[in-house]
Amino acid sequence: MYKKIMVGYDGTKFSDCALKEAIALAKGSGAKLLLVSAPEIDVELQSLAPEANELMGKKARTDLDRAAAKVKKAGLACETKIVATTSAQETLVETAKKNKADLIVLGTHGRTGLMRLLMGSTTARVIGHAHCSVLVVRCL
Repeated sequence: MYKKIMVGYDGTKFSDCALKEAIALAKGSGAKLLLVSAPEIDVELQSLAPEANELMGKKARTDLDRAAAKVKKAGLACETKIVATTSAQETLVETAKKNKADLIVLGTHGRTGLMRLLMGSTTARVIGHAHCSVLVVRCL
């Protein structure tokens, strides 16, 4: 069914829920897993505090290493990528396409109404632009 499943991972409980679902799907289909973190670089913050983006990169590496350990514990292998960006949704879509993922798995905060309008939704934007199917995992 699936050959390569990409998981957008940011270390939150929401991405942990997405990872858990992706692991189950990979076990069932024999798919390879690709875990991607896309920390957003703020150009203004970079000029004020250059070390902030470096710290974000280190956090992303720590998060992905923790996620990869969960995958390994489940008896699967995975590839990890950190892609620093100014647009997480664009990077996730492009990375999925470049790596020939046939499914993107993302967690969602489940925000609605004014909160979603004000904060936006990376997941919604990925759904709208992805070349492949997107599974949205709601974490309760």
